[in-house]
Amino acid sequence: MSLKVEFRKNKKTLDWHDRYDSLLELARDAGINLESDCEQGFCGSCKIKLLAGKVDMDVTDGLDDDDSNKGMILPCVAVPLNDVVVDA
Repeated sequence: MSLKVEFRKNKKTLDWHDRYDSLLELARDAGINLESDCEQGFCGSCKIKLLAGKVDMDVTDGLDDDDSNKGMILPCVAVPLNDVVVDA
């Protein structure tokens, strides 16, 4: 069973494959430009809103409590656990 990742603003729905390390890598592979800096979950420059689904993130230093409460994620370290929709 493959997972789907919808990048709502870019109007693209992509298949997730285990060869990707993060949603950021998937986005770049599909030509979607997401802002990023450290790409390790520390700076928060890449944060986007998760509209649906669940992701796993090993590092969340780039998110404060307010970001987490608003459903923000760090695509540079986020891996989908099921079908997801992001506001990007």
